[in-house]
This record gives sequence, C-alpha cells and structure tokens, in this order.
Amino acid sequence: MAQTAGKRSAQAEKPKGGKIALIAALAVVVVLVGGYLILCAAAGSGTFLPNTTIAGIDLSGQTREQALDTLKTQLPDRLSQLSVPFVCQGQEFTIPGSDATIDDQAVESALQEALDQQSGSFFTRGAQYLGAMTGGAQYSVPVTLKDTPAVVTEAVETYADPEAQTTWEVSGDQLVFHKGVTGRTIDVTALTDAAEERFTQLLNDSSAENTPLETQVTNAPPLDPDFDAIHDEICVEPADAYLDKSTKQIVPSVTGVSLDTTAAKSALDSAAEGSDVSVPLTKTEPDMTTADLEANLFKDVLGTGTTSCAGPSNRWYNIDLAASRVNGTILLPGEVFSYNDLAGPYTKSSGYKDAGTYQNGQSIDATAGGICQLSSTIYWVTLKANLETVERSKHAFNGGYMPVIGTDATVWSNQIDFKFKNSTDYPIKIETYQDKNHKLHVTIYGTDTTGIHGEPYSVTISTTPYKNIYKPDASIPQGTEPQRDPNYSRYNGVTVDVYQKLVDKNGNTVDTIFLYRNSYKSSDAVYYYNPADAARWGIDTSTGLKTLTPVVPTPTPAATPSATPSATPSATPSATPSAVPTATPPLEITTTPGPGMQPEDSVPPASEAPAA
Repeated sequence: MAQTAGKRSAQAEKPKGGKIALIAALAVVVVLVGGYLILCAAAGSGTFLPNTTIAGIDLSGQTREQALDTLKTQLPDRLSQLSVPFVCQGQEFTIPGSDATIDDQAVESALQEALDQQSGSFFTRGAQYLGAMTGGAQYSVPVTLKDTPAVVTEAVETYADPEAQTTWEVSGDQLVFHKGVTGRTIDVTALTDAAEERFTQLLNDSSAENTPLETQVTNAPPLDPDFDAIHDEICVEPADAYLDKSTKQIVPSVTGVSLDTTAAKSALDSAAEGSDVSVPLTKTEPDMTTADLEANLFKDVLGTGTTSCAGPSNRWYNIDLAASRVNGTILLPGEVFSYNDLAGPYTKSSGYKDAGTYQNGQSIDATAGGICQLSSTIYWVTLKANLETVERSKHAFNGGYMPVIGTDATVWSNQIDFKFKNSTDYPIKIETYQDKNHKLHVTIYGTDTTGIHGEPYSVTISTTPYKNIYKPDASIPQGTEPQRDPNYSRYNGVTVDVYQKLVDKNGNTVDTIFLYRNSYKSSDAVYYYNPADAARWGIDTSTGLKTLTPVVPTPTPAATPSATPSATPSATPSATPSAVPTATPPLEITTTPGPGMQPEDSVPPASEAPAA
C-alpha cells in the first residue's frame, strides 16, 4: 500500500515550464496590445502623420490650419528660387519663378487629399503611424504661369517672322486684330505648357533634373493670341469718382470696359491671314463721373444753425477747441460721423479746461464742460439736413440753449457718443466755429438731390415747475434772508414730443415724422437759512418749502425800572418793536438761467446717467 501511494504522489507532480511560458506569452501580448493602443491614442486624429510633405514642405504633426499657414508662408519663397531654361535657335533663355504662381485652390486640394488618405479609425491610426515612420507620404501641388513670360515673347520677337504673329490694339471702342500669316514662328503654347510641367516637377521633387527645354522654330499658321491675357489687360470694372479725404482731391472715375472673348476668337478665326478684324468693346459709365462730382461737390447748404454760448471763458474755450477739431470734417456717402472720435478725448492733457457741468443736479466745474453744446447744435443741424441719426442721447435737464427743446445730444467720455450717417449720394462737409460774440455756428455742405429739408419741432406734453428748496445752515447769521446756492440752477421740468417735418423746396410739407418723447427733470433752486429763522420765513422744515405763514418774532421787553430813580429817567419802552421782519416775497421763476448759471452738460456720475 505504501508503494502504491508513493507512485500516485509522483504522478501528481507535473512540470511547471509550460504554464510559465504561456503566462509570459500572454504578458507579451498584453504589452504589445497596450503599447499599440497607446500609440493609437498618441497618433491622434486631425493632424498629419510623420514624414508627410506637400510640395517638399514637411507638415508632420500639424493640423490642417497650421499646415495651410505653413504652405502659404513657404511656397512663394520656394517658387521664387526656381527657374526653367529653354533653348531657341541655340540661344538659351530663362523663365524666372516670379513668372509662375500656385493657385490657392490647388493648395487646399492637396491638403484635403492628404487628410483623406491619412484618416482612419482609432485602431488603424497606429498602423498608419508606424507605416509613416518608415516611409511617409508626398503630395504635389501644380504650378502655372501667370501670363506668357516676357522671355518667351522676346524669343518670339527674335526668331519668328513679324508677319507671322497676330497683334492687337485698342482703337476707340474697338479691339483691332492684325492677323498674322503662315511663316516662321514658335509654338508658344507648347513651350509654356512644358515650362509649367517643369516648374511643377522642380517644386515637388528637389532631385528633378532641370535641363533646358528645346524650342523649335517652324513654318506654321499664325497662333491665336492669349485672349485671357488680352481680357485682363484691357477690361476694367466701372468705378465712381470720389473725394480722397486725406488729400481733399477728387480721384477720377473709371469707365468700365468689357470684351466678349468668345466673339473675339470667332471673329479672328474667320478672318483671312494678314487681314484686320475689329471686335466691339462694351463701355460702361460709372454712376458718379468725375465731371458730375466736380460740378456738384459741396455746392449746397443742406442745413445750418446757430446757438448762443453762455460763459464763463473756460466754457467758451472748450467749445472753441471742440469746434476746431470738428471743423472741416468730410464724410463720404455711407460714412458715420462720431463726435467723440473727433472732439475727444475730453481730458486736460487733450487741451480741455474745467467748466460747468451737471452732476447729481448741481452745476460743478469739470473737464471739458460746454462741449455738449456743439454736439447738440450739430444734431439739430443734421435734422435740418435730413441726415440719418445713428446714436443720440438726451441730457437729464433742459439746458435752454437749443432753439427746439428735445434736439440736444449729450456726450460723455467714450461711453455716450453722438453719431450720424452721411445718407446722401455725395460727400458732405461740416463747418463749425464760434464767433467773437460767442455765437456757435454749424453748417453742413453737400449736394441737394431731393430738394427736401427738415424742420424739427417739439410739442410740450407737460411741465414741472422748479421749486425753491430751503435747507438749514447754522453758519447763516440769524435774522438774515436765506442765501441762494449758485451751484443749483433753476430749470422747469418738461416732457416734449419731437417731430421732424419734411418740407420741399417750395415750402410744401411732404411728411411729418414722430421722432421720440423726451422728459427732462426740473432743477430746484437751493437756499440756506439759519435754523432759528424757520418760523420767520414760513419754512416747513419737514419739506424744506415755504408753505407756512411767516411768524413775526415777539420783541424782548425792556428791563424793569430801578426803585431808585436815576438822574435821567429811562425811555418808556414801545409796545411795538421798532422793526418787524416781513415775509420774503417769492423769487421770480425763470426757465432760462442767466450767464454763468447754465450748466448744460449732463455728465453722468456713478449715481445718475443721462436717459437715452
């Protein structure tokens, strides 16, 4: 029994080598598969594989956009360094690379071809990558000649019979061909085709040979001229005359010329050798000829207006500076005027001084105070000229200097601008200046093609009278009248509807257009009084208004006479005080502030921006 058991134990012990080999093989497979998957992931997609070239330029690892930028940058330089020689009658000529070109579409096609051939699934990308590492892929881009090279023309003129060539010239409205005759000539088409093929070989294969091309001079019928080159040389699109704003000179118009090349070729083919044949050219006049522009440039006043400028001198200075920057501005048809671009920036370093502006209802000196009067006056004149408004914002308060309430236009920093468009067919010019009497003049010159001008007007919808507000101030001497704060101007609030009436040259109303409704705040006057005098002036301290009946102060009684009579008896006190203060009459309400109290510019602080 013991022997039997021993044999069984021996039989149970099998060799371990086979299992280890299997495990090792599986591990190798796992490593290889894992490595391949990592390679597939690393290879990515949408980029060119290693050793990918187009026209000899390496694009490995680049995206399509990067590769396109690389080709556009490097191809012109590579092409310029190439040349193709040819021999004619023993004389060698050289066509330079500057006469050749590469079409953008051909580059796009080569890129797309490369991407299409290198695209694949995630699992095939790794194999493609490995294949590219050992071989790579090359793609070609074709080269073409721009026109017949100058050296080819030189060879023809040197070795071909002059009578064998077909020539042409423009005579008036005709293209005249002088058809050649059979004789010694060069096959220009065959030569240029061979040159294009050679350029393509040299560009895409740096090892390509560049032996001179052979050109034969033979007797042959006259060749057709290059109709495409003729078309490019004589045909032109019509172009309007226009005013060059930098030179202020008129750039002449161009008459359009077109040629039916199919009809020209047919006429030349049917003509006898040595004869002349004429082909009509189509002339197209531009919409704006030089003569039209010269005769109509700035000949009409489209709109004009004048406003009066209140002081002080810094305000006049700022208006004058802004006017000098805007004066002489020319806008071509369709161009947009920006007040901020021309008059700004509104800073001291730009030349502006401090003058009155409106901030939180107060008249406060700030840099460039006053410049809104010019933007507003220009806006008013553009309405008269019936030009298109692009951007305009109202002030918070009605400044009082505009002849028509609601035709103001505020500006501020680079955030609020006044803009309008030259919506006419001709250039316009803006004239702005302040005269010695501080009248601000704005005139817009142009060409009146419609006879219609604008007459803006406004209709008052409601008004809000300003109030006199009284504030206590212990520094005011008791018993003195309230003192007015000059930083608060008096304006009535008003809401208006603004209209644009269009009138023809005979004074007839063509149309009336509602533009917008504007509401302007009232600006209350502020007075300071001694707190002990509230009753004296009838001031309701809860509202700050004079709505109570003034109370006359009771006089202090005289002292009681002493028991011991003095040498001189004192005067008997009067029962009535010698002076009884009376109520202050209400101040006169005026809607137009006087000089020095007209802060017309609504410069919006952080707490208050002007309404749009």
